[in-house]
Amino acid sequence: MVDLTEINYLAVLLATLATMVIGFLWYSPILFGNVWIKQIGIKEEDMSGGGPMTYILTALTALCGVFVLSILFTMISEQTILSGMFLGLLIGISISAKIGMNFLFENRGIGLYLITIGYHLVSYLIAGIIIGSM
Repeated sequence: MVDLTEINYLAVLLATLATMVIGFLWYSPILFGNVWIKQIGIKEEDMSGGGPMTYILTALTALCGVFVLSILFTMISEQTILSGMFLGLLIGISISAKIGMNFLFENRGIGLYLITIGYHLVSYLIAGIIIGSM
């Protein structure tokens, strides 16, 4: 049974913030933004950046994913940074595999797939480390 009192809510908030920062960097010109824009087939000037609701919903989806990771972490008998990292990696791999199904049916390129799953793998790995360390 899940005991919500075992969840470290500060760790959840910090991991959510880290997920948002990683996403900002990942899809910016600093890392993969320019390649990502080319892969999705739009021009940089056509990017709107999204309105406030886009960022609110993005934060909520990040929070949801990190919260699920945190719930699963409470079910592990040995709660360490390493176990948090491993759990985060497993969730990242699972999500990446499922995203692959969409990419196959949408006939999208491998480059876009690798950028997308790379973000999820790294963000869940870091979230797992944060949750495991607290």
